[in-house]
Amino acid sequence: MPLLQQVDALQLVLEALPLLRGGLTAKSARRTTELLQRRLQLDAAAVVDTEVVLAFQGIGSDHHLPGTPIATSLTRRALTEGRVLAAAGPEAIGCARPDCPLGAAMVLPLQVRGQVVGALKLYRRRRRHLGRARARAAEAVARLFSVYLELAELDVQAARVTQAELEALRAQISPHFLFNTLNTIAALTYADAARAHDLIVRFAEFFRDTLNHRGEFATLEDELAYVNAYLEFERARLGDRLRVDVDVAPECRRALLPVLVVQPLVENAINHGIEPRPGPGSVRIAARAEAEGYRIVVSDTGIGIPPERLGRVLERGYGTGLGMGLANVDQRLKSLFGLSSGLRIQSAVGEGTDVSFWVPARR
Repeated sequence: MPLLQQVDALQLVLEALPLLRGGLTAKSARRTTELLQRRLQLDAAAVVDTEVVLAFQGIGSDHHLPGTPIATSLTRRALTEGRVLAAAGPEAIGCARPDCPLGAAMVLPLQVRGQVVGALKLYRRRRRHLGRARARAAEAVARLFSVYLELAELDVQAARVTQAELEALRAQISPHFLFNTLNTIAALTYADAARAHDLIVRFAEFFRDTLNHRGEFATLEDELAYVNAYLEFERARLGDRLRVDVDVAPECRRALLPVLVVQPLVENAINHGIEPRPGPGSVRIAARAEAEGYRIVVSDTGIGIPPERLGRVLERGYGTGLGMGLANVDQRLKSLFGLSSGLRIQSAVGEGTDVSFWVPARR
């Protein structure tokens, strides 16, 4: 696929994602089909749910009408099997209209938590082909769309849970991180389109992993794997300015922690320590045995926290985003393991910050 076409595919993602945060609706589908057709240079595009056409744009729109039942056998089979299907020729597509101009098709199911909820449909006119590169880009787009539909479902669920559960769900996905990563990908579409494409795919996988976190606890080994996936995007954004070291003994990796408590500390170290600092800086993740348990430390060589702020950073909502993440982690630790497990913060302006917590060993 030419460079310009790769850029168009990535711009499609960045333009369409905000539309899908409200779920798969006729309105979001209509705008999405317009973007699909224009950005992927298609002759027609459609979005369907599991029963009807939500939107259709391009050739064939005279008989593939929004609100009508799905007409093509290829689409019905893709929805049933839950996998991407492609076809060339009217018979393979399965439209009953003999004068249908659609000649090549790809149907990409959208899934939420393993359940098919709809599909994206890409079309070229007769005697034209979609091409491998366009198909690869479309599959990456569909994967990321599925993740965003899961986020929409998460929003609906959040309205039904208790306040404590709501805060835990919000703690899993940082808007600051989302904003920074999408900006990084947008910038790379022009400088390195192939790398931007790979980041889009990894971003979709990362968000899916985040949403699929289940249970209250995880091992430190699992938490470090999650942090490493997160750091892929921060390294893309900051490049050589960011160095990360991990110093964790094998026996400490079995420590059981509340799920998703290490990554917010690393994110805060990068955003509020390393990023404002001129030049490069480092973040260190360490763990050691301590008092029938384990102490986990995240330290940075960033700008540090002024003394007048240090006593307030664990207040919920204090400052420019620093308080919310740390306060959430602090309260979760204390509620599970007692006051002694809360966050300890040491900092010196111009030198950096250490944030640590203690968890008991498993019995």
